[in-house]
Amino acid sequence: MSDGPHRSLPMGRRWKKLAECLDNPSFSTEDLRERRDAALLGEFAREVSDPMMAGLRNILCNSEQGTLFAPTGSEIENLRSLSNGSTVGGLLLDCAIDAVNSGYVGEAAFSAACSDTASELLERHSRGMAEHYQRETGAKRAAHFQSRLDSLHDGNSMAELTGRIVQGGRAIVIRPTTRHTGLEDGVAF
Repeated sequence: MSDGPHRSLPMGRRWKKLAECLDNPSFSTEDLRERRDAALLGEFAREVSDPMMAGLRNILCNSEQGTLFAPTGSEIENLRSLSNGSTVGGLLLDCAIDAVNSGYVGEAAFSAACSDTASELLERHSRGMAEHYQRETGAKRAAHFQSRLDSLHDGNSMAELTGRIVQGGRAIVIRPTTRHTGLEDGVAF
């Protein structure tokens, strides 16, 4: 008997926990979004250095030239050495260059870069989880997993997550619910 396909998922522990919750129908969509946010914020905290985020914010938001002259891709590209080879850091810089090339300036460019990076990370990990569950479980269970996975791509909740990333949010610590095991541990009157 297996402990579940999430155990053999080749991803970090936060992503494995998200996969476990996606597979279990007793978790609400809100619980799933909380796990998704924890995984994405953890990924940002681990992979994107504070000096790189500060440098990107400085280039995009504190331009001495105002909004008349937007920062160039080469200015953003100079931050690549601060990413230390991180794939998430490189993706963030690529998304920032795309945002600037699309006409975004200032805080809107920084927010668009963080939003696009978070969406791309979620999409990458979602594909990996869905493929793993398709391979490891039956078709019905994999279809259920995929439908729950699709519920995570909600625009409003992703906007809230982007706001937390832009503000420099760190990973969320999700505490398990308290278990009452004693005879005296019942509903309080």
